[in-house]
Amino acid sequence: MPQQISTKALTQQVRKLGEQIISVTDDGSPISRNEALAQMLWDMALGHTSRERDTDGTMREVYHPPVAWCAQYIYERQEGRSPTAVPENDTRIRAADRVRDLAKARLNKIAVAVAGPPQHKPPKS
Repeated sequence: MPQQISTKALTQQVRKLGEQIISVTDDGSPISRNEALAQMLWDMALGHTSRERDTDGTMREVYHPPVAWCAQYIYERQEGRSPTAVPENDTRIRAADRVRDLAKARLNKIAVAVAGPPQHKPPKS
């Protein structure tokens, strides 16, 4: 059985990993994961170009336009606000919807039982 980790312990581990040095700049300054992540957020917020391999294998410059949520996230962090929760696009059926559907089906079944079978009236001549 896998060991469950508390959210506090998980946060401590994420912070610990974020402090690890993953690269070094040209002048020898260390770059931590936290710094790399912050740089990536800034690049996405302001828009950036990157070198990517094309379908035929050649390298080319690709421009990535600014991403609004990144700019908003950085701005809110600088203002000291905590980020707002974004609702997930969840396609699963929620419990409330399932209960509502079951109740509707049950009521329809009761209504049919009380009303009896449909009565067919002979056509008027």
